[in-house]
Amino acid sequence: MNVRTGLLTGGGAVAGTVLMLSLGWGLQHAAMTSPHLLGHPAPPLAIQPAAGGQVSVAQLQGKPVVLNFWASWCGPCAQELPVLSAARESNPQVDFVGAAMQDTSGGVEAFEKSHSHPYPVGPIVGGSYQSYGVVGPPATVFINAQGVVVASFSGPLDAQTLAHYLALIAP
Repeated sequence: MNVRTGLLTGGGAVAGTVLMLSLGWGLQHAAMTSPHLLGHPAPPLAIQPAAGGQVSVAQLQGKPVVLNFWASWCGPCAQELPVLSAARESNPQVDFVGAAMQDTSGGVEAFEKSHSHPYPVGPIVGGSYQSYGVVGPPATVFINAQGVVVASFSGPLDAQTLAHYLALIAP
């Protein structure tokens, strides 16, 4: 291998690494919730669970809320579901809500049939995920009992990370 081939190969490897790191940061950054919401009242949002009726963030004021944005086609959303379900079971003083975004009604319905949720989930029928600064799922917003956004997390939650955020809002 001559010097020119070595430089081209090394330069290509460096450029590829920079490109992959930039892409990874850009995708993660794009899904983050808006920091301007922190410390402010949660925007209006309502979902329509399969069981009927509507569940709105406003009607849950008085209890802390974990608002999870998900989609049926989102692999990481399915990955975090057991963590969210277990946390809901062990934290009855906290309301959990799953808001389906960027999805079809058929996709949401099929996902709900194949994955049990111990909390209300459904498509957004009032407000929008954009008002929370969410671009893509999964994203989770933590709202205190006064209806104020305390924290947000982008990406699939693991048990330790969720416990950290629950400690910020749980009584």
